[in-house]
Amino acid sequence: MADLSFLSDGWLEALGEAGAALRVQSGVDGVVRFVVTATPHGKVQFRLVITDGRVVELLPGRDGEAEATVTWRYPDAVAQFSGDLDPDEAYMTGRCKVEGDYARYVFDLRPVFGSGEWAEMLRDLAARSDS
Repeated sequence: MADLSFLSDGWLEALGEAGAALRVQSGVDGVVRFVVTATPHGKVQFRLVITDGRVVELLPGRDGEAEATVTWRYPDAVAQFSGDLDPDEAYMTGRCKVEGDYARYVFDLRPVFGSGEWAEMLRDLAARSDS
């Protein structure tokens, strides 16, 4: 039985905690805002602050600066955050929209968002989540 609802406050907290435990990758830094539309929780927005390859802050809501904003439709967000949709494929096929410094998200933070460790973390969260 799933103990988390995808994109709920509890799920975001679990994402932040799991992201804080990622391995250190010196110099892999950035701030990305994620926006997911038409979810069961309404429009969900949160920022991930990445320092040295780890999530050092997950800030719910739309406030604050971000270098890139990544917008997903709910079904595509479910697929991406469950590990079933590659973020590069999503970007290239228009299943997500990146505003701002897209290179920061697509290239500079690839060591985090494109890592096997990130994918494993998402699979673990998906196994504990209802979408």
